[in-house]
Formats: sequence, C-alpha cells, structure tokens
Amino acid sequence: MKRHELKFVVILFLALTLFTFPVSAGSAERTFPSSVSSDEEFKVTVNVSDYGAAGQVLEKLPSGFTFVSSTLPKRAVTVNGSEVSFLLINEKSFSYTLKAPSTTGTYKIVGILRDINKAEFPVLPADRSITVSGSSSGSSGSSGGSGGGGGGGSAEPQSNVAAKELSRKSVTAGERVRFEFSQGVTCIRYVEFDAKKSLGKITTIVEMLKGQSKLVSGLPEGTIYKNVNIWVGSGGIANSNNIANAVVGFRVEKSWLEKCGADETSVSLWNYNNKAWSKLETTKVGEDSTYVFFESKTPGFGSFTIVVPDKSIKLEPEDQVDTTTPNTEKVETSNPATNENKPSGWGSIPGFESAVAVGVLGTVYYILRRK
Repeated sequence: MKRHELKFVVILFLALTLFTFPVSAGSAERTFPSSVSSDEEFKVTVNVSDYGAAGQVLEKLPSGFTFVSSTLPKRAVTVNGSEVSFLLINEKSFSYTLKAPSTTGTYKIVGILRDINKAEFPVLPADRSITVSGSSSGSSGSSGGSGGGGGGGSAEPQSNVAAKELSRKSVTAGERVRFEFSQGVTCIRYVEFDAKKSLGKITTIVEMLKGQSKLVSGLPEGTIYKNVNIWVGSGGIANSNNIANAVVGFRVEKSWLEKCGADETSVSLWNYNNKAWSKLETTKVGEDSTYVFFESKTPGFGSFTIVVPDKSIKLEPEDQVDTTTPNTEKVETSNPATNENKPSGWGSIPGFESAVAVGVLGTVYYILRRK
C-alpha cells in the first residue's frame, strides 16, 4: 500500500474511532447573576466536560432576552429565534452575553449538552432563575384607574419561592380575562375568570414553591407534584363579588407520573381556603410529548397543591441528574385543547453532524501532518 493511501486509511480509522465513544457522563453547569436590571447586558458562563471530541450546547432563552455575543468563534454559534447553539471542540468553558428584557419578572434559562454520541444531558442547575428588576414604562401607579386592582402581592416568604412569573391585564366588566404565563418557569399556564366589575389593570403572580407553603397548616393526603401560590390583584379583590367562573390551567410532567405509577386521571388541584383544603374539579385538556395539561375550576385564589393518590412506589430524589431532554416548549397559544405547547424537542441544528465530522477529520489530519 502506498504511503499516501496508508495515511488516508489511518485518518479514516481514527475518525471512525472518535465517532464511537463509549457512553459518557457528560456534564454542563451554567452560572449567571441572580438578578439584573431591565435592558442590562450580563454574562452567562457554561463549564462543560466529558462530551467527547466534539459536542453541542443548546440554550433556550426566555422570551424577551436577546443574544449579544459569545467567546466562541462566530462560526461555532447559531441563533435560531430564542434557541442558541454552541458547537464545541475541546472547549472546557465558554461564555456568552445576553440583554435582559425591559419587563420585570423572574425567568429561567434551560439547555442541554449533546455529546459526540448525541446523548443529551441537562445544563445544571436546572431550577435556578434570574430576576429582572427595575421600573418599566407604565408600571408605576398600578393602583390607579377605575377601582384599580393594583400590582398584587405575596405573603409567602420569598426564601420558599423556587420560581415566579407575573402577568398584567386590564379587567373590564362583562369580559372574560385570561392571564397567561408564557415563560414556562412554573407549572401554572394560565388563569381565567369572568369579570363582574371593572377593576382596571391588575397583576397576577404565580409562585412555584420549594416545599409546603408557609401559609398553610398541612397538605392533603397523597403524593405532591408541586405547591404553588396564585395571587390575583391585591386587597382581596378576586372575590365572588368581582369575578366568576375562575379556572386555573396547569401542567404535569409525564415522566413524574410514570415515576409515581399514577394515572393522569388521578391528578387533582387542591385549594386552601378557610384553613382547609378542598379538591377542585380537574379535567385533562391536552398533552404533548413531555406534559399532560389540565384545567381546574376554583372558587378563589391563594395557595394550591397538585396531588395524586399515594402509591407504594418510592420516588427518586429530585436532585438526581435527569438525562432526559429538558423542557423547551414554545410560547403557548390561547387554546389549551389544541396544538398548544407541542415542542419538537431540541431538534438537530442543521449541519451539526457534518461540522463535527469536518472538525474531527481536520484535527486528525493536522496531528498527522505535524508528525
């Protein structure tokens, strides 16, 4: 065999070897500020390891956040709407800059690391949020207007709040009002009710809690999925004199139901009122590959919990690494019974495999040339 033919065979063999790595335990960890101001630019750092000769980090940015730049070469970064792909070859760490939205609130960035074998690992910590603070236009004077409901408020100690999202709407007598929580940082998707009176612009706050609410004396029997608070306006305006036919839309992960051995028909939303829990009428309204969607009628707001009956199966600790693809749902539409929230998953970025192939072959060829 001629020398140049032998070199080609060696290159091809090494390349194929690189593409058949044994199963790895890839890891990625993201760090960023816990809070920023409206329209502020800030840095996100991602540390990665054990992804093989080449890998890919895909980040799903919250609505309103803008990608600015990265420490990686431009050709290694692909921006597709709110999804940003970073192609990695031997990098252990990189950073990128984002611009915060002008609207205040609490947001969450989710992402995955995809290794050379296309195995996927969540970018950790998966439950950390970033708070955007600062005054936004039109947000002052929130108690103004005709019977203004104000900006809402929470009696829950914020040390017990894992994630929070706000929605602000004008409430006019005779209209059906829908507060949507499109960021997806909590399990609550929307709140709806019929307005009996005009209340002006009011803010609805949803809080997903780290544990049992400090405002309740106990929890219903069963396995708890999430504890949440929903605060509509302020001063107790969300009462039967002002609103009617209130519902709460929420979602439950299919993987969690499978761990519990629970059937989706057993899922119920409970409301804490007058120092007691009451089980709400709950109906399934849709599903996608990751979640089952439900809607519950509620007489009021405050503290809630999502429960399934107790099973003998013991759940895995929640802090264990879950190697399934993290939620990357799109902004949900207004109809919970249709194709709402049907993500296609972290689909392959066009050219990823070919880019990796070229990179690996180029690296092998370069090493051989140096020899």
